[in-house]
Amino acid sequence: MDPATQKQPSLTSLLMLIMKLADTLDFKALAQHICEFCLEIPTVTGAFVLKGEIAASSLDFVTGVEVESSSRLLMRVEHGLREWLAGVKPPPDHMTGFPPPYAIGIKGESDAPPIHAYPDRANGADKHPLMVLCIVPDPAARSTPSQENLLLGARDLLRLGARSPKPKEDEEAIPAKKEAKPGKFRREELLTRSPLMEKIFKKLDRVVGINVPVLIMGETGTGKELVARAIHRSSPRSKRRFYAQNCGAISEGLLESELFGYTKGAFTGADRDKKGLFEIASGSTLFLDEIGEMRLEMQKKMLRVLQEGEILPIGATVPKSVDVRIVCATNRTLKEEVAEGRFREDLYYRLQVIQLTLPPLRKRPEDIPLLMDHFLVKVASRRGGQRKKLDQRDPRVLDAFLNYDWPGNIRELENAMTRLAHFSGDTINFEILAEDQQFINDIKQLENKPKPARPLDDVIEEVEMAEISNALQLTHGNRTHAADLLRVNRRSLLRRMKKYKEKYGFTG
Repeated sequence: MDPATQKQPSLTSLLMLIMKLADTLDFKALAQHICEFCLEIPTVTGAFVLKGEIAASSLDFVTGVEVESSSRLLMRVEHGLREWLAGVKPPPDHMTGFPPPYAIGIKGESDAPPIHAYPDRANGADKHPLMVLCIVPDPAARSTPSQENLLLGARDLLRLGARSPKPKEDEEAIPAKKEAKPGKFRREELLTRSPLMEKIFKKLDRVVGINVPVLIMGETGTGKELVARAIHRSSPRSKRRFYAQNCGAISEGLLESELFGYTKGAFTGADRDKKGLFEIASGSTLFLDEIGEMRLEMQKKMLRVLQEGEILPIGATVPKSVDVRIVCATNRTLKEEVAEGRFREDLYYRLQVIQLTLPPLRKRPEDIPLLMDHFLVKVASRRGGQRKKLDQRDPRVLDAFLNYDWPGNIRELENAMTRLAHFSGDTINFEILAEDQQFINDIKQLENKPKPARPLDDVIEEVEMAEISNALQLTHGNRTHAADLLRVNRRSLLRRMKKYKEKYGFTG
């Protein structure tokens, strides 16, 4: 009997699930009920639930039926959902198990079947912690519209259960306080699995809503401005625009007028009053990058802003009050700058009420594969089409990235992935890296390692597909002439093409 037409759960089953939802306070228990419900649908062979945030790459396995949690499983789903959010063209349907219109197809692999993911928001714009219902489809059957509706209903119940908590029976409902609670640090754009970064995020969770200065230290390219923007986005000031100024990019005189403003006639060419950034950003956040480059005279004026909450524009005689949260960043060690007399000690202690030191990328090796994947998706979304992939069969490719020191940190990694994506074919392999000047010293060391052995059947199939594709191009798709070039009969060629289409999605 066709699995798609076998007995399946009815609306009664869905109503029973709703009753369980009404009695269930524990999200994990609800998710288990929903997974068991999905397994009653004949075209489903496994189901599991993930919870977290796609953008932060922090999806967690909640529960599953006929599916076991693994890091590889989470990476596959995270990658597929990030590509969907970025608008990358999805893989062909036959490679993703022919997903329904409202599901996101996750491509199958040689040892892992396709997955159909049902995020809790169809438009991909959800800013709340995300719940994803995932099912493993039966490869021998296609789902019917009624079965697809049941899966959508299960997804919606999952969302309802996660976002509608009720007080326990033995507890009285506590009315919400009118005053706003400090916000939690929003880390959507900060991709990481590093314990060092998680420690920083936990610190920010406690202080992000408090109006005190923050000093962010770290090497060039470690993401200091991204953290500053996340601090602003997490604060009560988030409805106002975020302002930024690089203190080392312009001269001291110009920096003073940019920060403090000036009055008409204050100097030659000042034909009108001009507000400075401190005044413009009042009520918001001002990020001062490379604060260590600021001259001592300017530091003295900065101190007044922090101590008195007021500024004196150039040429003015009456100070103006401002309410601005200051977040600063530097790649210098300010304690050493204070000891050398290049930075005011009193300003240093005013700025470092909350001090963060971002680790360099070489101390976050677990983040390198995650960021590489993110940047390849980003390049694909800008250019359109399929994203480039790393040759995962050759461990030397990933070793080259892990062994490199990354003196420019995340910014250098992004530039490298952009460059490699433009100059490689569909796959970034070891030979491509060997031609790249950035990796040339590390590649020489890796070249001494023996190339990993591969199953002969895989190698033969790969060569056959390449030669068939080449022959079809030479003959403009004429299969009879292509068979002649390959010195096989036409039936043998068609049999091989069918085999590779079913196994790899090969189209010639």
